[in-house]
Amino acid sequence: MRRFAFAGLMLASAVAGAQQLAAPARLDPVPAPATAAAGDPLETASIAESAGAGSFRQWYAGQRQPAVVVYFDRKLAELPPGWEGKTRLLVEDARQEAGKETNRRVTVGFEHNTVQARRVSQFAQLFQLALEQELKRERLRVLDSAVLQRKESFIGKAGDLEYGALKRSARFVFEVELLSIGGRWELAGVLKDLHGGDVTASVRLPVNGFDSQEALARASRQLVQRLMQYPVS
Repeated sequence: MRRFAFAGLMLASAVAGAQQLAAPARLDPVPAPATAAAGDPLETASIAESAGAGSFRQWYAGQRQPAVVVYFDRKLAELPPGWEGKTRLLVEDARQEAGKETNRRVTVGFEHNTVQARRVSQFAQLFQLALEQELKRERLRVLDSAVLQRKESFIGKAGDLEYGALKRSARFVFEVELLSIGGRWELAGVLKDLHGGDVTASVRLPVNGFDSQEALARASRQLVQRLMQYPVS
């Protein structure tokens, strides 16, 4: 199993207006799993906090809509380091009060953001947007990680800036990767609990290819449907 290199899926500038997406090579049709509705054998994880038998959709509805952040082709372990402080400024102050001199020293630290802007292909951007739209269609509360990071930087706390923003604002991260297995495509989605670190759900979907934005939307819809049908035990 290897992760697909997304550089080859960039939109060609000549056809950008038509929003055409082209995979490197045409793929043979992938037969649908015999038990697609129930999930495939690799879906073996369970929801960490169970609300009884049923699907993830039923569980989520009873949990007051915990917030979710979506990452496509990016793992939580690969988040940037956030803010670092390396410069210190010493300020000395001397005052005369009632005939006495008082001295005061204040050390000021300067922080800078070490987060580097990630170069994300248009293919990955479109796929993440399609996934977010499908989750919202299923009435999941989806948050924008970029907005969370800006809010966290305004607070000015040091440490892993992005992870801190996620952990304070969201409950889950839905990480989705496009895999190439034996010349065929497969989407793999993992729902992770930010509070406990548990892998709460794992879903997979064979796909035939991506020749249009409609194909991305269709694949996203099918993957999210599997997540919503995921058995809670």
